[in-house]
Amino acid sequence: MLIGVGLDLVETARVEHAFRRFGERFVRKLMDPEEAGRLPAVEEARVAALAAAVALKEATSKAIGTGWSQGVRWRDVVVWAEPLGEAAEAPARVRLDALAAEVARALGSSGRTRARLQRTAGLVIGEVWLLS
Repeated sequence: MLIGVGLDLVETARVEHAFRRFGERFVRKLMDPEEAGRLPAVEEARVAALAAAVALKEATSKAIGTGWSQGVRWRDVVVWAEPLGEAAEAPARVRLDALAAEVARALGSSGRTRARLQRTAGLVIGEVWLLS
């Protein structure tokens, strides 16, 4: 059963600007060390992976209905995304931790999700379904 749906559109150029301005501090705000350790080392690929992560994390916060409020943090949503490379779509996984998982359970979800990414013309679209 579907509990919630979230969709988010991220401009890759904005993520690139934030990464160039704040560097690894930006990454640490979004991700714990394990998640950040899966990011590519090459800057262009790293920015693309960060844009995908932002899109999925934002979509997840919408699917659980909190946004980044009620104590839910960026790092409470952990993502694994296949590199988009030349593909327009890629599979992705989302894990809910800490307060994000508690909120999902209160909504009747086991924490299972279905996620996917799409890329088009400098944009990344993240879609997350919160399942029972």
